[in-house]
Amino acid sequence: MGRLYWKFFIFFFLAQLTSVIGVSIAFSIERERDEMRREQAVQMQASEAPAAQPSHHPPSKHKRGLPLIPILIGAIASFIFAAILAWYFSKPIKQLRLAFDNAANGNLDVRVGASMGGRRDELVDLGNDFDVMATRLGALLQSQTRLLHQVSHELRSPLARLQIAVGLARQQPDKIESSLTRIERESERMDDLVGQLLTLSRLESGMITLEKTTVDVNELLKHVLEDARFEGDAKNIHIEYSSQHQADNKPLQLLGQADLLHRAIDNVVRNALKFSPSPSTITISTHQENKLISIIVNDAGLGVTENELAHIF
Repeated sequence: MGRLYWKFFIFFFLAQLTSVIGVSIAFSIERERDEMRREQAVQMQASEAPAAQPSHHPPSKHKRGLPLIPILIGAIASFIFAAILAWYFSKPIKQLRLAFDNAANGNLDVRVGASMGGRRDELVDLGNDFDVMATRLGALLQSQTRLLHQVSHELRSPLARLQIAVGLARQQPDKIESSLTRIERESERMDDLVGQLLTLSRLESGMITLEKTTVDVNELLKHVLEDARFEGDAKNIHIEYSSQHQADNKPLQLLGQADLLHRAIDNVVRNALKFSPSPSTITISTHQENKLISIIVNDAGLGVTENELAHIF
């Protein structure tokens, strides 16, 4: 039993014991007064009777003192009631303390609302509020973990192209100008990514909304393919692209945010480059049916396991 239990217990027990003793004393005093009034009435009746008739009512002896049996019964009842009441109040508080200790140690899966039984009071509300807090903290930590994963994943793309550009500059000095241009472009892209990742974090938390504009898919894929071919040439991987709308000179447009779409498609293409054997071919094609635009990336890699497919997008 904790300190709070004994504080509740002693407080309730003393309060009830004081009440029992006070009631017993008041009851004893009132009973003595009743006996005194009855004796006075008997004495008055005896004084009015003939002197020749002696009184047959001997004076009673008053027994003063506390009624021990009622006090003892009340004390026992108070002891039991105080113990139950203290346990009733201290048990959920103890559960909350243990839950807070678990949360402080990193275990945010602990819940206390269901363990409080059928209570309907403020302590249950406090337990439910703790469950809500633990759930939100867990979601926040998961969001931070996902953000760190996304940061590392997003920065790999320009870093990989930077390494390739540096390698080409060393191996082919005649192409150093184009390599420097590529290095400058990827450095600027990394700077943009740092700012955009902060935007991504705010998007996940619901602090801002998407700013959608009309996006030309063919133009968007042109930049993705340029980066992919630069990286694919270093691994002897050929990139092919086909689009019916591009052949017909028709725009393939959708409503969205261009930078986020670029990063999403670029992630898929880079995964294809990462897991494709050398030499091989990666084919990217687009197809529109009614209002649905499909972007298909075919590669010669091993593919994704079934249990991971649901978590990709």
